[in-house]
Amino acid sequence: MSFDVSHSTKNAKQYAKRYGNTKLWEQVLQEINPTYHVSGLNEPELPVILNEDPDNVNFLHWAFMPFEFAPQIKGKPMNTLYARDNRIFTERSIYRGAAETRRCLVMLDGFFDDYKKDDLIFPHYVQLKTKEPFMVAGLWQTFTNPKDEVQSNTLTIVTGPANKEVAWIHNETPYTPESRMMFIVDKKDDQTWLHGSAAEAEALIKPFPDGLLDYYPCQPLKTVKKLHRLYMGNVPALLEKKRYKELD
Repeated sequence: MSFDVSHSTKNAKQYAKRYGNTKLWEQVLQEINPTYHVSGLNEPELPVILNEDPDNVNFLHWAFMPFEFAPQIKGKPMNTLYARDNRIFTERSIYRGAAETRRCLVMLDGFFDDYKKDDLIFPHYVQLKTKEPFMVAGLWQTFTNPKDEVQSNTLTIVTGPANKEVAWIHNETPYTPESRMMFIVDKKDDQTWLHGSAAEAEALIKPFPDGLLDYYPCQPLKTVKKLHRLYMGNVPALLEKKRYKELD
């Protein structure tokens, strides 16, 4: 899975249709810039509905445990951008407390994933066919910086079983139950994810229905000079379809 997402590029009415009122989202969108592309590896802030503050939009640091303070695994910091669904409720999971009592919804417009062919990577943009924003499941905590004791709210995005479309982008064909993607929450299940019991929340995590996603090769997400690929930066044109001759 890639760590790249798009958010806050639609109008307030579209976000309000999915969650909340138009005035609330108008205020939110006035305070931030549209994000056509951002990498989780840069630990950005994402728009979130918290179970403890469901009537407002908060911006949380994406990385449940900031890389700077994460435990080292084989010499590298533990990556807490994603939390695998079948592990978050286990006794030894660092996410267990949040999975039981601190769940949230993260509003996205789309996400990016990598298709591989002949050792080359081709970024794809994935969104709903309706082009509407959607919510993915998250877990949050209040993290205390051990250096200065300053507190901030941090989050991780929950992954669930991938549908066949995303598994194809991941080159995971034939489809395997081990395939993973962000768990997209159906609107009717918002309140259960936020406020239901741990068992009720866990029962929601199922593959997203096939046929509802639009996905296509998009502009490069990083500059690779030898392949003549140029990263445009955080601009609308980044989401445009791109023809890669290697995929013809």
